[in-house]
Amino acid sequence: MERLREFLEENRARIVVILIAIGLIIGGVFWYSYQQTNLTSGSEIKLTKTKSSNKDAATVTKSSSRAPTFYVDIKGAVQKPGVYRMTSQQRVNDVVLVAGGFLTNADQNQVNLSLKLYDQQIIYVPIKGEIQDQSLPTTIEQTPTEAATASSGAVTASAAESSVTTTKFDLNTATKEQLMQINGIGEKKAELIINYRQEHGQFKQLDELKDISGIGDKTLEVLKENLTLGQE
Repeated sequence: MERLREFLEENRARIVVILIAIGLIIGGVFWYSYQQTNLTSGSEIKLTKTKSSNKDAATVTKSSSRAPTFYVDIKGAVQKPGVYRMTSQQRVNDVVLVAGGFLTNADQNQVNLSLKLYDQQIIYVPIKGEIQDQSLPTTIEQTPTEAATASSGAVTASAAESSVTTTKFDLNTATKEQLMQINGIGEKKAELIINYRQEHGQFKQLDELKDISGIGDKTLEVLKENLTLGQE
């Protein structure tokens, strides 16, 4: 025991250095093992996420491939206006991206990016300060039903207008109410025409209307579009 004590006292400094070295070595081994464990776990997590992402992408692709395809026409303030093949699962935002995105002067506030796509749809992107033309058969703010209704309404209105402008009344037999339907003839002129017809007999030619007060050459040209004489 005495010799051991003398040995320890003589070599105390060396023993302390050796113990410190052993502690550092053991600590380094544990630290290295810990780092390797974290790296392995991180790789496994990343690999799992990658597999999951690939699986989701494959699912979306497979699902999209089953969706019906059709064509939509995008116009206005986008990078590449044109006709694009899309699916029923996509929305206006998707076709805007396919067309290269908005131009810098596009008025995005007038664009409903969430609107679903449908066949033969027209998507118009206005520029800033432009009032969108609501007479288009389809607009970005309309559903297919609304678009069809708007288109049908436009056709009906056009047909009605055409019907009004092409209707002609016989100047010699038209009633007061019929004459008042003609643009440029009010109640007073209608009465004057009927009075003239009663006093002078039937009109021989339309130019005789100039004999009535308030009807000149310009007014006569307008009236001729809606008036006729007998079987003319």
